[in-house]
Amino acid sequence: MNRFRAGYPVIVRKIIGGFAAVAALAAVAGCGAADAPDAEAAARRFVTAAERGAADEVCALLAPRARDAVGPQGCGPVLAAFPHAPIESAAAWGDEAQARSAADTLFLHDFPDGWRVTGAGCHPRNDQVYDCSVGGR
Repeated sequence: MNRFRAGYPVIVRKIIGGFAAVAALAAVAGCGAADAPDAEAAARRFVTAAERGAADEVCALLAPRARDAVGPQGCGPVLAAFPHAPIESAAAWGDEAQARSAADTLFLHDFPDGWRVTGAGCHPRNDQVYDCSVGGR
């Protein structure tokens, strides 16, 4: 009987630890699910602006590092590099997101003033690496 009582707290701790891990994963997953519509809306605005040839709007939707990578020529000349297929899906993980169309993948980051595109015109090189025409991951 003493062995059972001595082992009981260990079992309880393992069960509580398991519940805590599940709760933490659910909280993180819940954040991604809640943020995905906002990230998807930003991706749709970006694609729509690119379709219209609205270079200033496209530049405004780029993250600062991606905008800097465009260089002094601005966003106008690179608009042709963006496929103009509608966004089909988006998924968010905390402050990072990915939006997909039939033609390419966009990567986004949630900045204090909203979601911005960090990579556009992206195509998978392998399972983990994407090549992007602007920015990248």
